[in-house]
Amino acid sequence: MGKEGKRIILAAALSFLVLIVFQFFITKNQKPAPVLTQKGVVTEERAAVETVKEKAPVVKPAEAAVVKPKIALKSEELVVSTPDAAVTFSTAGAVIKQWVLNKYKEEGKQVEMVWKSGENILPGTLLIPSLKFDDNVLYTGKQTETGAEFTAVVKGMAEITKTYAFRKESFICDITVNIKSLNKEVKEIKDARLYLGVGVNNHFIYNEKGVIPEKDMKKIVENMAVFSNIHYLDKTVVKNIFAMKQTVNEKQEPDLIIKDAAKTTAVGELSWLGIKDKYYISVFIPKAGSGVRGEEHAIMFSPKLEQKKNNETKEIDSHFAMPAASLLLPVLDGEKGGTFTTAYYSGPIVYENLKAFNVGLDRGMELGWSFFNIFGIFMLWLLKLCYAFTYNWGLAIIVVTVALKIITWWPTQKSYVAMKKMQDIQPEITALKTKYKDNPQKMTEETMRIYKEKKVNPLGGCLPMLIQIPIFVAFYAVLANAIELKNAPFLIWTDLSVRDPYFILLILMLVTMIVQQKMTPVTDPQQAKMMMWLMPGVFAFIFWSLPAGLLLYFTVQNILSIYQQWMVNRKTKPVS
Repeated sequence: MGKEGKRIILAAALSFLVLIVFQFFITKNQKPAPVLTQKGVVTEERAAVETVKEKAPVVKPAEAAVVKPKIALKSEELVVSTPDAAVTFSTAGAVIKQWVLNKYKEEGKQVEMVWKSGENILPGTLLIPSLKFDDNVLYTGKQTETGAEFTAVVKGMAEITKTYAFRKESFICDITVNIKSLNKEVKEIKDARLYLGVGVNNHFIYNEKGVIPEKDMKKIVENMAVFSNIHYLDKTVVKNIFAMKQTVNEKQEPDLIIKDAAKTTAVGELSWLGIKDKYYISVFIPKAGSGVRGEEHAIMFSPKLEQKKNNETKEIDSHFAMPAASLLLPVLDGEKGGTFTTAYYSGPIVYENLKAFNVGLDRGMELGWSFFNIFGIFMLWLLKLCYAFTYNWGLAIIVVTVALKIITWWPTQKSYVAMKKMQDIQPEITALKTKYKDNPQKMTEETMRIYKEKKVNPLGGCLPMLIQIPIFVAFYAVLANAIELKNAPFLIWTDLSVRDPYFILLILMLVTMIVQQKMTPVTDPQQAKMMMWLMPGVFAFIFWSLPAGLLLYFTVQNILSIYQQWMVNRKTKPVS
């Protein structure tokens, strides 16, 4: 779970912990097949090597950079359009050069899933060191009914065919690689790798000079903080968040930035391997029983920053480590070669899309820790159901909040009534403490006698609230991570997935919290007064930067709780 996800769970836990402590001590349609829409010829600079060496995703500090002479390779671009994505292939390496999501935008621009950087290893890159086959190869590309096919022959070494076949389902294509050795001296084909590259683009904001303004660095670092490698190995989700440190004017090598090794290999039955951020994921789902292994890498990225100091503007260097991934293909017979197939999904983290693979890919969603995940799935379903009737995510949040209040009305009512009864008998409890202050055992016996006579449960205000925790924590996680709320407007708010820029919802939440505290039955007025101002302060610190959708939920929840508390205070008879 990312930093923000953990923060939300912490917020929820603290919310209920403080509340409990306070109460205890004081009280499906099919889509058309993709078609090839454009075919052009471009000139692209790529490196050609005299002595071919495997291209590694990271350069270790002890290794010297290999200077490669460059030649101009005349390559073609094939553009395949589907209802959900526009995909550009390059015949130079037969790689995915662009993967643009048609229906999703970030900062006014369509989301680009391929990282635009010279350091990136593009998705679909195939390296086979044993056949001296790297990405400096020009393929022959052609249109197919479902996508594109590329073929390359390295004289005397190998013949490679790479096919991209798009499914009718969203954001998916099947990548098939056929490897045939032309060198009889090669007994086995090993260490072949198919690269995923860096998963998601659009996190670096360049100006017209192609330089990143220094003022945008804070936002960039926050966006990068949710990047992570993630894979499903032996039916267990494993998530590795790299410690991505940004340095200026000082080269920091990958082994100093990445915890543990610069490259790790996942051994076991691999179901899928990918790169994700908060809302998007790029992932390989290899064919079952293919015997592949997953590898996680770090790729150094060195953009230029524009720094303004003393009315002077200059460009400075910066360095980042970006997570990347690849599949290590099984060893093949040198004479026979072999074929390998994997599905490739690159798009939004939508539960239905990921669940459809039936390989546990939906487990990669941030819907709470494993125990809360079931509740998170239910809350997401309920939220979408309400949206289907309201056509507005803000209204859907309000409807779900009201529904949750109805579901939890009885346990909450029991809790409020118990608190009111505890307040009524507090004078007697205080008198016992004074009378038996030197005899704790007698004081305990008399206190329990009063509880029994008055039919008051001292834990009655806490236990019913515990039942609600899984529901509310799961709803927190859904509101904070569901891509459905991305760019979702409500009244004056244009995006419920980001912080409220006007702080209106935060103020309303704090005001309603104070009102609720004033209405809550108390047993110690001094402690109650302190808590009434302490809790809003704690919540203001926790919630000020959280998504507006969360604050909307909490504000509506407070208003409903105020109404319920008012009814309890008005109707509950004092304990005689």
